[in-house]
Formats: sequence, C-alpha cells, structure tokens
Amino acid sequence: MTDARSPGALLDPSALLGPGALLGGRYRIGQFIAAGGMGEVYEARDELLRETIAVKLLRQDLLRKAGAQERFADEIRMARKVTHVNVCRVFEVGIDGERVFYTMELHGGETLAARLRAGGAMSLDAIRPIARQVLAGIGAAHAADVVHADLKPSNVLLADKGRVVVTDFGLALPCCATLACRCEMPHLVGTPAYMAPEQVTGGMVLDGTDLFAFGVILFEMLTGTLPWRGTTALELAEARLVGERPSVRALCPAIDPRWDEVIRHCLACERRERPKDAAAVARALDLA
Repeated sequence: MTDARSPGALLDPSALLGPGALLGGRYRIGQFIAAGGMGEVYEARDELLRETIAVKLLRQDLLRKAGAQERFADEIRMARKVTHVNVCRVFEVGIDGERVFYTMELHGGETLAARLRAGGAMSLDAIRPIARQVLAGIGAAHAADVVHADLKPSNVLLADKGRVVVTDFGLALPCCATLACRCEMPHLVGTPAYMAPEQVTGGMVLDGTDLFAFGVILFEMLTGTLPWRGTTALELAEARLVGERPSVRALCPAIDPRWDEVIRHCLACERRERPKDAAAVARALDLA
C-alpha cells in the first residue's frame, strides 16, 4: 500500500470517494487510508451494524475483462473462509454501479514494507514474532484451501499490541498464462520480487507458492535487500529460474546457519523441494 500523503499515491485523485459518500447503500465513507496496486482503501462506517470497518475498492482497469467482476467476487468469498487472528478478516463483497469492493477489519499500525523502508535489515529478535505470526496466518489459510499468491511486505500489517495481520488473501490469481503475454490488462500474477517460479512460468499456484514468497520476505528482513535483482519486472521475475539460490550468510555471515538453510529451502525452484507446509517452516526455525 501507498500512504495517502506520499507523492504519486494515486494516478487520478479525482477518482477518490469523498467523505460521507454512501457505498452499496450501507457503507458511509470516512477518510482515505491508502492506495495500492489493486485499489484504494478507506475507513468507513457500516450503517447497518454501526461499526467502523475498512473498505477496499478494486481498480476499474482490473475489471474490464469479461467475467472479471464475478471472478473477483468469487475470490473474495473464498478468502472469507479464513478465520484466524493473523489474517485480516473479510466481511462482505459488493458491487455499486461499476465499483467492486469488499469490507474487512480495520487495523492501525504500519506495514512490514514501511518498516523495512525506514529501517532496513532487522534483528532476529524483531523478526521472530513477525515470522511466527505470518506462518500461522498462511498456515490457517492453506488449511482452508486458500492460497495467498501475492504474499509480500506490503500485505503484512504490523498492527497494534504486537499483532501481525496478513491481508489481501485470495486476490492475486493470474489473468493470463504467463508474464510474457501481450495482454493489455495489468497482470495479477503476484509481485515480481516475491513471485515463485511457477508464477513466472504460468504453472499451478499452490501452498508452496506462498512459502517461496515467505522465504523472500525472510531474506529481505535479515539482509535489507532482495535475493534477486533485475532492471525490468520480467527480468526480475525470471532471475529466480536460473543460477544458484542466494545465501543470506553470503551477505550476513553472522546469521544462524539454520535460518540460511530454511530460507534456501523455501527458495527452491522446484516446489517439491520446498518445505512441506508453514508449520514445518515454523518448527525448523524454532518458532512453533
């Protein structure tokens, strides 16, 4: 997500809903919170239940393909199956004219992406509670047959009182088969820096896809940098398909070798070589 006060937060500020607008005949819009790759988030008041919630409006240019609105609605309904303290709870999905939106829990705090931008590499003591809760959240989702498919620091919210909440579950399925297609739609295959090889090549997205992204996030938290680099999104995404898996200890020799081994395991190009599940990663890192 991009903070509302940041330059370039929105390409078209006129598209913002104004405070007081009523969405779906039920949700009274309050302040604008943030903008991201998929849409805008607002604080809102549920006039029916008299509760304060968050509303996320999906970008119109992502909805122009035939059936796109229905697909998003289906994915949001699927994400509602996940009920866990470390997963942002999705409440309802709605359509208001051409707007597609969903409502969810409202949390304070900053994203992990903001924390990394501000402070760079983190200590193991700071990383452990975040890693433990992210693994618990994605593990609960996988148990409900929900794959995140776009796990990244901007989707990890460091909420109040040490709680970590993973957001945007189930909303990153691909619109096309491969990243190299000529489709005019923005791709919803994930974020290049955190994408698993199967997302780059158009393969099936399963639980191991999220574990790969988790490995990238751990690498970034420990080193302050990403495991792969590229001058374009495609080059960055394809970098993980060739060469050796990067080592955390090559950049930070003092890191516990066990953490380096687990991260390299998560970053395996072949999904069958990655850890069995999120619980296995937690046990290997002594976080369970």
